[in-house]
Amino acid sequence: MTFANLVRVHSRIARRQKALWYTSIPLTLFAVLVSFGGGRAPHTGGVEDIVYTAQIVAIFVGVAYAAAFTDLLAAPARLGVGELESSAPATPMTLRAARVTGPFAVVVVPPLIALLAMGAVQAAHGRWGSLPAALAVAASLVAPAVLCAMAISALAGSLLPQAFARVAAVLVWFYLVFSTPTIPVPAPEGTVFGVTGDAVATGYFDSRPVYPLTGPLSSAPGPVAASASLLWQLALAIALLAVASRLSDRLRDR
Repeated sequence: MTFANLVRVHSRIARRQKALWYTSIPLTLFAVLVSFGGGRAPHTGGVEDIVYTAQIVAIFVGVAYAAAFTDLLAAPARLGVGELESSAPATPMTLRAARVTGPFAVVVVPPLIALLAMGAVQAAHGRWGSLPAALAVAASLVAPAVLCAMAISALAGSLLPQAFARVAAVLVWFYLVFSTPTIPVPAPEGTVFGVTGDAVATGYFDSRPVYPLTGPLSSAPGPVAASASLLWQLALAIALLAVASRLSDRLRDR
């Protein structure tokens, strides 16, 4: 069985989870409304509006995804189908990658559609670069945040019972997206370590960040800081998923 086939299987499973749609779509729409009405919204009619909306959407949908994927890697062990899955004609790494990639390809769709709709509206008003810019914004701002939320959820689900894991994952997400570099505790937001893309917003799109890039953990805005932020988010997600996978394997072997 090829990786693409495995991804299709897991994406089909994710698409059939109605609870996922009942939370992600309303939260996406609510985030778009918040971004339009917020006092910090740029209201330039250009890419800056798409960037700001993408960051707000990432914050809100991350809540749903942090709660939704606690069984992402732990499900085979909890359901007792680990041995059945391991007998599939694919390597364990391929199985785990497909188990993450399939649902990810599904849950990123609502934010992507919202941003593409904004880009299309702007393109209809003569800003032809807004549509490809919306794709770039989704890929560099929303997708990494969604992947991080899924990874946090998967790790929590591998450590804790499902009910507690959902609460813990959401609390961690709240800390990551609502903390600021001015409070007297380590604060990722407003730095290259943030998961909502403030460094990316300023470095790649010359847009105003949701959190000011100030404080002891901040860095000068620019393409280098933006690239470092993207690499950090990818590394964080991979590390969390690797730990979650190892813990799930131990649970299966008990």
